[in-house]
Amino acid sequence: KQWRASHEEMAKRWDLRHLDVCSVDPIGCKDIDDALHCIVLPNGNFEVGVHIADVSHFVKAGTEIDREAARRCTTVYMVDRRTDMLPGLLTETLCSLVCNVDRMSFSVIWEIDSKTYKIKSQKFGKSVIHSKASLNYYKAQEMIDDKKDNSNLTKSLRGLL
Repeated sequence: KQWRASHEEMAKRWDLRHLDVCSVDPIGCKDIDDALHCIVLPNGNFEVGVHIADVSHFVKAGTEIDREAARRCTTVYMVDRRTDMLPGLLTETLCSLVCNVDRMSFSVIWEIDSKTYKIKSQKFGKSVIHSKASLNYYKAQEMIDDKKDNSNLTKSLRGLL
């Protein structure tokens, strides 16, 4: 059975599920911890969003799992295996910003001037997203390069580029 956030939790968060958010990671990535979006605003500026998996929704400060994660500091990647900072159930299932499911995230959204590329405004907070695609680097580049592809997701990737 798939985990779902409570209605009370959803009411506390920005609902960003309407945005064309996607992740771009190495082939085989299972712990998708960040996702992005970019749209052109009516005034011509860019809205750029970075969405980070909200692990704090599941790992409360001061708990044993929090202390163990602090001791490990990071996931260590080796040629044939990895040592995770947090259990796989969290990093690969509950928190991973995989496509086509609602996920808890922490989002930062900037309005960027389209001519100077300076930040005009910023906001950040807890959110819920619904990633439209989990892409690898090659697929994202293929979409960017495909002149016939003018989908919102491809436009978002081009804006991010």
